[in-house]
Amino acid sequence: MTVMTVMTVMTVMTARTAQGPRTTMGRHLDRVGAVARKDLHQWARDRQALAGPMLIPLVLMFLCGVLFGFGGDDWNIGLVNRGTGPHAAALEQEIRDLRSNISPYFHVVTTDSDEADRLVAEGRLHLVVTIPEEFDAQVDAGRTPVLRTRVYNINTDMMKNARLRLTRAVQDYAAGHVPDAAPVTVTQTTTRTDDVRRRVFIAHSAVVLAVMVGSALNAAIMVAREWEHRTVKEVRLAPRPLADLTAGTLTASVLAGCINTLVTLAVAVLLFGVRLPVGRLPVLLAVAALTSVACSGVGVAIGAWLRDYRTVQPLLMITFAGSFFASGGFSSVATLPRNVQVFDRFWPPSYIFETMQAQAWMVEPPSVVPVLAGCLVAAACGVGLGAWALGRRL
Repeated sequence: MTVMTVMTVMTVMTARTAQGPRTTMGRHLDRVGAVARKDLHQWARDRQALAGPMLIPLVLMFLCGVLFGFGGDDWNIGLVNRGTGPHAAALEQEIRDLRSNISPYFHVVTTDSDEADRLVAEGRLHLVVTIPEEFDAQVDAGRTPVLRTRVYNINTDMMKNARLRLTRAVQDYAAGHVPDAAPVTVTQTTTRTDDVRRRVFIAHSAVVLAVMVGSALNAAIMVAREWEHRTVKEVRLAPRPLADLTAGTLTASVLAGCINTLVTLAVAVLLFGVRLPVGRLPVLLAVAALTSVACSGVGVAIGAWLRDYRTVQPLLMITFAGSFFASGGFSSVATLPRNVQVFDRFWPPSYIFETMQAQAWMVEPPSVVPVLAGCLVAAACGVGLGAWALGRRL
């Protein structure tokens, strides 16, 4: 049946060529459309190709929704001490020294106020603790001293742990230095007016994962299937340039990935309460589209190189599942071990997760121009890689 499908496409293309002169662009569009229709037809008949890309993000969404937090023992914070007296110094040291049996509870990333505010807004710090200038005067006068905090309240189930640890440090300071003084009051501001619960955070990340894995896995399967079904000879003999073949396969895989993503998005919205920021949809769609093209190109290259979708599927599943956990999909980058954060600076999916999360959750997200430029470069590289791999293997 697959061979008949390919022969039908070739017959239609030959008939259209015989109808009369067409512009060069028209002939290219006919070839691209024929390849895309052929690949989509085969994709729709393959149950494994239909279900696989949707099952990965959906299973991760449901499994991770009931798991506890993930991350290292030390939590990234900003610690700004504006006091100059012994009480402020003692409290700062208690916060730094608070530890479990194996490591400190807090890792002080910065003591600069402006940098701390920027990093907590970007989700790279759990919280910022500020000891005010008048802290010692309040303690000496017997008044209630105030400790100010700013909390990254996205994925709030994990942020509660950071607040509890800070409370423990304040209690240790009071017991060891000023047992008879008034208790320290901790005030709190947040990066958002409303909290983002953990299950919503994970469901949103699963939708982002669906964009990547749907496009890459579908593209790889579509290409590898040509060798599995022994139709690659017909593909080689078909009167179409390599560019048209690559463009058709990319078009089909992007469209198939869109279907996978829409199903995942529907589940996330209906069952997990994910809400789309309408005002930022153009940016989200642009990043998603470029990401889909880039991943499709990589999928084409992997499918052409491995030529066996039974090998392609587990390879891509493991890769994207690892990316989900290691790139900020399961929990924010700030909660990850520092060596993983260093790795994420060189791992492209981490930028996609961070950008999508920033646009979805932050009140004032950073500029998307660098990310969009990076996505354009990634899309071009992905398409080029896919075309090169097809050219080498066909």
